[in-house]
Amino acid sequence: MDWPKKAFFLLFIVSLLSISLASALSEFSVDYEAVKDNVVYREPAEFYISITNNQDFSDRFRISFGINPKWSTQIVPPKDSYLTINKGETKKIRVLVMAVSEMPPSLYRIPIIVKSLKTDMSEKIYAPIYLKSGKLAGEYPPTVTAKVNIPDKVNPRETIRITINLRNRNKLNITDMKIKLSSIVINKEVITSIGPLEEKTIIITHQFDTLEPPKKDTVTFGLYVEGNRIRTIEDIPIEIIAYSDIIESSELEKSFLKTEEKITYTNDGNIRKQETLKIEMGFFKDIVTSTDKKMYVLKEDGKRYRALDADLKPGAKTEIIVVKNFRPLVAVITIAIILTILYYVFRSPIVVKKQAVVLNTKDGGIINMKIMMNVMNRTPKVIKNVVIIDRVPNIADIEKEFQIGTLKPNKIISHEKSSNIIKWNIDVLEKYEERIITYKIKSKLGILGGFKLPPAIIKYENEKGKDVITHSNSVNLSVK
Repeated sequence: MDWPKKAFFLLFIVSLLSISLASALSEFSVDYEAVKDNVVYREPAEFYISITNNQDFSDRFRISFGINPKWSTQIVPPKDSYLTINKGETKKIRVLVMAVSEMPPSLYRIPIIVKSLKTDMSEKIYAPIYLKSGKLAGEYPPTVTAKVNIPDKVNPRETIRITINLRNRNKLNITDMKIKLSSIVINKEVITSIGPLEEKTIIITHQFDTLEPPKKDTVTFGLYVEGNRIRTIEDIPIEIIAYSDIIESSELEKSFLKTEEKITYTNDGNIRKQETLKIEMGFFKDIVTSTDKKMYVLKEDGKRYRALDADLKPGAKTEIIVVKNFRPLVAVITIAIILTILYYVFRSPIVVKKQAVVLNTKDGGIINMKIMMNVMNRTPKVIKNVVIIDRVPNIADIEKEFQIGTLKPNKIISHEKSSNIIKWNIDVLEKYEERIITYKIKSKLGILGGFKLPPAIIKYENEKGKDVITHSNSVNLSVK
């Protein structure tokens, strides 16, 4: 081979080596750093691996350990099994490795495989772990301390949170541990796990029966591993407090001039409740209201109520049906209006009020009396041909003399056996006109005791020209 060809060949070889070196430098590197690599069976070894991205771009890397059933490997945290590393950046990953099968003491090499997900390039290194002889971690007795926090006073309507702080005092990995809480009001079981020397907090929630009666109780806490109790805490105090609320609800039905309301009172508590149930009710409202239960009137703070004393057990309820019925009241008012209208329509347009006054007495008997009659037209219409007839018992005589200003009678008729009659004629009684009639009578003998004057008779002509008769009041006289 001549010199030019040799030079070209050497240049080609150098170029290939340069390219290979550049390619190698442009990939990634993996380093190993031991933290704890001298362990016994079931004791975790710990180390870090560092991945440096030498590429000109960001890449995502996957870390794996191959398949070896005698060893358990764990990346902490597990999400670091896949990592994104920017160009030129280095990241450290924590790894725990533990022998899960008994093996003789020796130096073991655990493979660690790092693969680029963009280039498919992989790099494998080996983590040396020396498994030594000695007491196996699996032979440690389970030793877990616990601190239990339970609220000492509990409202049964609320959900409580029970906080349990656990601490594993040795290197035993406990994968199945039962937590048991037992008392009269709480019975809970929870399964959990705890790693070697791990500290963890368990929160257990519990919902009571809302009607749980008030009581004082104590809770026993127990930890169990493989059916054996390893920790007990007794006499943790808890108290169910008393509460009681009367809850009111109602249903309303309406009809014409009537409403019916069903009010339900419920003891939403865990103790017996004695309470006065009150329905505010003013006087007028009370008139038209009835209830299906007998209630009494209670006045309090300036307000008026219908009240009922109730005694309700926990969860018990009572109902009161309140009926407001305006129909009878409306009927009474309607009838009163109709009667008033009828009264004004059919009442006599002339009203005569008759009075009597004793003027003289003798030996305790009545001798002289004065009779007065007020005759009034109480309508805005003229009334014609009014005749007033009054009768006087025959034991008395009508005096013939009449006072000035009084209407004189048109006729006086005397009878010894029957009543004496006195008569007045009024041709026209103007609207709202009032006439006063006065006369005197004298008894033939002194009248002892009571004396009754009969009502006067009034006859007049109505608008249709027909005669209408009405009467005045009668008068009773007596001497005391």
